Amino acid sequence: MPEVASSTVESPTHIAMRHDLRRIALRIKDLAVDEFSPEQLKSLNIRIDPMILDETSPRKPSYFAPYPAHLVPDPDEEVLGGAYNGIDDEMEPFTRPANRAYEINKHLSHYIYHCNLFCDEKGRAPWTAKCVGDYPFQGLYKYAEPAYGCYRITDLNGPTYPHVKAVMYNNMVTTDDSMILYGELFPMVRIMITQFWKAQFAHQMVSPVLIISLMGFKARVIEAYFKNQILVVRPTKMYDFTHANPAAFKMFVQWYMGPPVGDTIQPS
Repeated sequence: MPEVASSTVESPTHIAMRHDLRRIALRIKDLAVDEFSPEQLKSLNIRIDPMILDETSPRKPSYFAPYPAHLVPDPDEEVLGGAYNGIDDEMEPFTRPANRAYEINKHLSHYIYHCNLFCDEKGRAPWTAKCVGDYPFQGLYKYAEPAYGCYRITDLNGPTYPHVKAVMYNNMVTTDDSMILYGELFPMVRIMITQFWKAQFAHQMVSPVLIISLMGFKARVIEAYFKNQILVVRPTKMYDFTHANPAAFKMFVQWYMGPPVGDTIQPS
């Protein structure tokens, strides 16, 4: 865990936020469940606030913006690294939720890679590009079933933006779309804790996280942040990848490549 440098002046409010997040993380583990109902989340001081991936909506993400749609190529076979047909191309025994998530990510990753190479760099945020293991974040993997893990993660260098994005997978699917998986919630909290431990972010009061969560043929985007002593978790609707879904692929790429926004310094 990165440590706050001794020369850094960390405010009592910032210290309290780190402690509050750590308590939430411990309570999440202590419940020992694979998914959380709205009632359980409320008991953990977590507020669910639905999100819509639309810049014109009042329910748009609070701390992330999309890369402009007109600058992102449509997801043809070249851009996706081959055709994605979902269940139509599925073969036994590769039918577990993690296998299906892997197939979605394979095409999503190729799409992101293609855009990083060929899309206009003007106005693009300098998101870092490293192997997952080269980042200091912990809690991104669980190998016991139901397993979860991280395909890719990115942040920004310097003290200005504490924002983090990731693509996560789970080897289970929610029993109800109102539920939040342990493999979604716990990694996001651990990412926030790591960011708040960094000396360069001692002045930051919000550490936003955005994940693309893949589970079987389902996927959604979740924004999370801790503010005013409450952990806010903002899931979108589920997107269906049982068959080809070019619109969802493009939307995910836009929000993964887009810039950080919002005031992360003011406590309220």
